[in-house]
Amino acid sequence: MKRIIFLSVICLMAVLALTHNGQTQTKSYYSGDAINFNNSLYVGSTDTGSLEIFKLENNDLQQLVTLRPLDARFGRYESFYDLKFSVESGHLFVYTINGYSLYKYEVVGDNRLVLIVSSKNTYWEWYNRVDKFGDNIITISDKGAKVWTNDLQTIIAYTASDLAIPVATDSYNSNYNIRAYNNNYILNVQNNYLTVFSRETQTQISNIPLNYKINPGNRQAYQDENNDIFVVDDYYAKKFSLDGHLLGSFRHLDYAGYDVAISGHSNYLYFSNGIGLVKLDKDTMKLAEFRYTGGLGGPRGWAMGLKSVYVNGDKVVVFNNSNILVLDSNLNKLAVWQATEVTTPVSVENLYLNLDHSVGTPQAKIVLSGGGYLPNENLIITFGDVQTAGQADARGRFTQNLSVPNLPIGSPDITDIKVVGASSNLSYSISFKIK
Repeated sequence: MKRIIFLSVICLMAVLALTHNGQTQTKSYYSGDAINFNNSLYVGSTDTGSLEIFKLENNDLQQLVTLRPLDARFGRYESFYDLKFSVESGHLFVYTINGYSLYKYEVVGDNRLVLIVSSKNTYWEWYNRVDKFGDNIITISDKGAKVWTNDLQTIIAYTASDLAIPVATDSYNSNYNIRAYNNNYILNVQNNYLTVFSRETQTQISNIPLNYKINPGNRQAYQDENNDIFVVDDYYAKKFSLDGHLLGSFRHLDYAGYDVAISGHSNYLYFSNGIGLVKLDKDTMKLAEFRYTGGLGGPRGWAMGLKSVYVNGDKVVVFNNSNILVLDSNLNKLAVWQATEVTTPVSVENLYLNLDHSVGTPQAKIVLSGGGYLPNENLIITFGDVQTAGQADARGRFTQNLSVPNLPIGSPDITDIKVVGASSNLSYSISFKIK
């Protein structure tokens, strides 16, 4: 790569200030996940506080879902902090965290999430990350890491010292740097070292020195199927063996080295260093291609988080500060999602439901009305075993005509009509008697 001489230190500081300024009204994307499901690329991020899921369609990133968790006790919206996609038995799921809670949702029909199961701890462990370590889901906090089954049962725990997690006084999210790509080893980039932890022996097997100008927040290493480890510091992209021997390197432009990614179906390594993206032959560590991303998806681009997914060729997803970029294997732009101002929809009144009749015979027509949902939110109305789609108006209110369902023989004659907000998960029920 040719050195950029017009990018001054002042400009660099301005970009970084924008990225981490909590007062800004503009979204900033620095991390997320991506996956191939049914030969389509899905992308997700929680950097705005909302769980956002996108799908690549005809070289365009379409936003499928945006969801914030509701604290029903205090009637306020909170934030999600991380997500991880998982394909299980032909279904697409997303695991996400909110403080002390872990959630598992299914992505249904590309337009809504269905909560499958959730787990909230009672011992005040604040989850910072959710990921997959080989076949298992894992949550990561300043106290260490917990491994879960797919139905959110805890299997095993690792302490913070096991994984070389620094104390919680660090000014950056050190938990972001922990990754595992198989069932055997856990990688962690901290304090100018790459630590390799063996899950089999429960010991650290190597501690590899790196070279960062400042504490390395938002950095990740990668381990391939041959157990070679790839990482980028502020000077070189490097390839190591498990025991820490340097197998190859590539000198880049001395900017902050962030993430490395390999799709698993090609022989190429991708890494981000703020100003852009570099593609290397992972065997020789020689340059194959590069792309500056500062203005590729719009102004204020700064390449940080990175995912490479094979969908009819490598698709490289770059969390590029002011946008999310999708590039092809030659680093040509396929799609971009532009950051917008942070807007959080809220309900303007308490939830309620009303019926024009509370008693009726099967197939009779009734009218259900209600409010307290998000403006223009899609609604899921369940009456007996019949599910109906509804739509709230700009005030969060709705009116829906329903038919009284037949109840199975032996069922109670009183049943509930339940209305759930597809985006907010706001839920309310009212009883109905079937004669």
